[in-house]
Amino acid sequence: MIVSRSARSFAIPAAVVAGLCLFAGPRSALAKNQQSPSSRASASLKAAPRQAEEDVSATFQLNPRVDLRFFTWKEFGTNDRELLTESGPLFAFGVDPRVSFGRGKRFFVEAGTRLYLGKVDYDGAMMNGIPYKSKTGYFGLELLPTAGYVFSLGRHLQLSPTAGVGFEYWNRDIDDGGRNGYDEKYTVYRIHSGLRGTYLLNRDIRFYSTLQLKVPVSISESVRLGARGQGRPLDVSLSPGISPAIVVEGGSTIHGVDVALYYETWTLARSNEDKGFHQPESTRKIFGIRVGHSFGLN
Repeated sequence: MIVSRSARSFAIPAAVVAGLCLFAGPRSALAKNQQSPSSRASASLKAAPRQAEEDVSATFQLNPRVDLRFFTWKEFGTNDRELLTESGPLFAFGVDPRVSFGRGKRFFVEAGTRLYLGKVDYDGAMMNGIPYKSKTGYFGLELLPTAGYVFSLGRHLQLSPTAGVGFEYWNRDIDDGGRNGYDEKYTVYRIHSGLRGTYLLNRDIRFYSTLQLKVPVSISESVRLGARGQGRPLDVSLSPGISPAIVVEGGSTIHGVDVALYYETWTLARSNEDKGFHQPESTRKIFGIRVGHSFGLN
């Protein structure tokens, strides 16, 4: 509520061979231009072509994914008094296309896309302060274009710094379409950076962990109060305060199947005031389980 929100052989007669040996005498061994073993090894190395660097990933990868998110949204008033809590499962669906290029296919660009939706429990109050329990419907879209580079720190260990920009939109339907609620629409533009460590057990099994920081550049919130017949219609535009979100993730990829656990925490500071309304300080926490599969094309 706004108070919510990738050889030939030649046969030579024996007599001829014997004659040649007598003519050459003991000088034959010295006259023979024979290389030492070390010289032969050196020549062999010079003649062998230089082996190309092994690619760290496929040129193109497509990673469809599904997530189950355990979601919590809370709002706080003065003296950190809790005004409301929303909690419950959300479901996310998406695909992460990835293109790798450069020497060893170490540079990469990803374009992560997510759609999420679901209904969560609402435990708060109405505008007049009367306690109220209901449902809140969520629908959201995330776009996360990201670039990075893979450093090899040995045969089994890789380190990949990443950076990019992001966009997120979500609709928060308080009372899930009921006459006592309204829709809050959030639009967020952000930049993000992160660091991923990967341990390669073998060619088909790897384990990884990621730390990521998402920093909003702008956050806007629009609300149309009274659109469901409760009070006069009123459009409210708010800008919750900017603060970073922190994401921690760990998982494994085994024969292309990816399974990961992640946790995100984000606090939105108290918004400006518009027409006598404001968005109180709010927190969003997500604990997620993700399952996907990577399809690679060299």
